[in-house]
Amino acid sequence: MEPPVEEEEERLERAESVDSLPDFDLASTSSGLSSVFSSGDISGASGSSGEIPLADTVLPPPPPPPPEPSRRQKCVGRSNKGVTWGFTSVIGRRREMEDAVAIVPGFMSRTCDHVGGCTAPGSRTSGEISPVHFFGVYDGHGGAQVAQFCAERMHGVVAEEWDRETVEAAAWRRRWEVAFSNGFERVDNDVQREEVASDMIGSTAVVVVLSGCQIITSNCGDSRAVLCRGNETIPLTVDQKVTS
Repeated sequence: MEPPVEEEEERLERAESVDSLPDFDLASTSSGLSSVFSSGDISGASGSSGEIPLADTVLPPPPPPPPEPSRRQKCVGRSNKGVTWGFTSVIGRRREMEDAVAIVPGFMSRTCDHVGGCTAPGSRTSGEISPVHFFGVYDGHGGAQVAQFCAERMHGVVAEEWDRETVEAAAWRRRWEVAFSNGFERVDNDVQREEVASDMIGSTAVVVVLSGCQIITSNCGDSRAVLCRGNETIPLTVDQKVTS
């Protein structure tokens, strides 16, 4: 038996309503499913997105950078084969010259690292024996006797004190300080013991020890040493003045 006409028409209408669903509704449904499965919030999902636990992100330390090629230090005095010197004295208004100058080339012979302050210890140049020069200027006060005595004796006494001092090589500055201090004191005592002049006559002193790569200075009184380099002047000493 065939179904009634009303039932057949009703069935056809329901079929047409299903077939006529808009396309955007289907697309929306598909998009909604996709968004659910692609999120990293669902437990057990194995997608590539989302956060990785910190324990899994620990990386080995980077390898150390390759060492830089070592540069061998060179002695700054390796090219100094000698020294040129000269001096002049002006008497001023005094009746006689009261100042004295002492220049003693090679008053000692030592290696650079033995003198102290070597910039390239262990290099070939630092181990070569070379002359060490002495320059002294003595400003006499009241007469020339003490200044002349210092010019004749000071360099020898300083050399003796430097050899006698037992300060470690690393403390070379201190070694020179002691050598100069003791040397000045010895010469001063010799002036008094040998009665070189009366108590009213004296002298200041400024001395310079010059090696291939060192300039070492010391002074007593207000005589000073100044290094001139181009247009630049560099004081090497500090005046010592008696205060009341």
